[in-house]
Amino acid sequence: MVTHKHYFSFGRKMMVALFTIIVAFTTFHTYEVQAMDVWGIFKQAQKLEQQGKYADAIVKYNLIAPEFLKKQEYGNAAGMYRRIGDDYAKLKKYDDAVTNWDKEALYTGKAKMTQMSIAAKRKADQLRSSARLFVETTASALGSSNTHGAIFEPKNGAYIGAYAELDPAVHNAKTAKPFYTEGFPALTGKDHAAYLIYFTYGKPLSSIKSHIDRAREAGVALQLGIQPLDGLGVVQDDDYLRQLARDIAASGVKVFLRFANEMNGDWVPWHEENPKNYIDKFRIVAKVFHEEAPDNVAMVWAPDRSPEYNINDYYPGDDTVDWVGVSLYTIFNPTLDPLKQGEDRSSHLEKFDYIYKQYASRKPVYISEGGVAYMYPEKKQDKTDWAVYKMKEFYASLPMLYPKVKAVFWFDSNHDASARIKYYMLSANQKLLEGYKQSVANPFYLSGLGDESPVAYKPINTASPVPASTQKVSAYVKTWSPTLSKVTYEIGGKTVATVTSLPWTAQIDFAPYKGKKIDVVVKAFDSKNVLVTTQKVAIAVK
Repeated sequence: MVTHKHYFSFGRKMMVALFTIIVAFTTFHTYEVQAMDVWGIFKQAQKLEQQGKYADAIVKYNLIAPEFLKKQEYGNAAGMYRRIGDDYAKLKKYDDAVTNWDKEALYTGKAKMTQMSIAAKRKADQLRSSARLFVETTASALGSSNTHGAIFEPKNGAYIGAYAELDPAVHNAKTAKPFYTEGFPALTGKDHAAYLIYFTYGKPLSSIKSHIDRAREAGVALQLGIQPLDGLGVVQDDDYLRQLARDIAASGVKVFLRFANEMNGDWVPWHEENPKNYIDKFRIVAKVFHEEAPDNVAMVWAPDRSPEYNINDYYPGDDTVDWVGVSLYTIFNPTLDPLKQGEDRSSHLEKFDYIYKQYASRKPVYISEGGVAYMYPEKKQDKTDWAVYKMKEFYASLPMLYPKVKAVFWFDSNHDASARIKYYMLSANQKLLEGYKQSVANPFYLSGLGDESPVAYKPINTASPVPASTQKVSAYVKTWSPTLSKVTYEIGGKTVATVTSLPWTAQIDFAPYKGKKIDVVVKAFDSKNVLVTTQKVAIAVK
């Protein structure tokens, strides 16, 4: 007797064969995945790395990373991309390293590994190369496109200011000879529009009478950093606050009233874990000053640039804030160097980016205090050349990248906080001082309230064409190298300009390219004249 357990009819055999072929074609890759020994390949890649065969290791990691993604094992995939990025960095292929660290940031984020994602993004940003081009134009050509109509706000340009009373070269607190309102302009070679002083909430305005009087005599504004050192509980709409506002109004001095700054940081006594408590107090102060001193007080809300994640939580609202400031400091820190070469590759300028993008469309924004330190305090190492470059880059590029910035205050002090001296004092470092003088000489930086910048900058690209004539072109060039010494511009394979100082300004004739789209090739060189990046910027010529 024949049973179906041992034999099939021909038709059934054909059906089974056909089904097997279909399954094979539709599920082959699944079997392949199941057969792939991903961790075995991972070990092979590690062995290749130990042998210095980084390119071969990259091939292995690229083989298994997609398999983790298919299984939605995002943490493991991120780990592969981190290793790929690290290996590209060892091969000095930094653009490829950045591409893979970006993937590491993406997939650690998907794996809810937030801090690792932030660290990966920071690492990628420090080695990311880019170039942006700008042409100088007249501020009048921009009209009111960069203004908000706020109190004291210039249409174009940024006031320069400083905190200077702790610099003995420009201020003697005992004799008032010199006083910083005269001493600081004499030191820097340019009048400044405003000065920062600190003021303890609860004290009468008469406690800073000399500062008020000198500001009035010099015709400068004050940025009054009001600090509730006893906490926000003392802040009420009461006789004290009303009288303080009336006294400031009567002084005739224009005041940027910066109340309880850096509230997002836990190092200040007025920090509140519940932002609503801070917001309520800020709104009380703003209400009183807007009522009692509407003509000579601008209410300033000014967090620290870090931490970023909680900044917006403390914002009191557009109806109560006149200007948005930020504390912006850079101290040499090699611990985050992704290449582990003891360099600080961060950008002082780009630390301003978050605040600018959040608030510049609706409020004047400014650096309410800040600077670049010329010493690495932990090692007592002199970092003057690095600091001067970062300072010059900041002041040279700020008008191009952030045209709605309206003031910059330099913190002119070598002050001691928690036994950690921070070195920003211009009079203590001649190179830093000369760098500052050169930086603020730009007419974009304004010496008095009511002044306007005669110059402005427009980006050039395919969406914003450049006129077919000789133009004054500048660039913001960012690379993995902490400093650059030279930038060249090429069009059609021909070098059209070579420049050796920030912001890499050159006269370029675009007339031969009228009506065309062209690539401007920007090449940047480090301090040893070694090419570090080549960037193509596509532009249109009208």
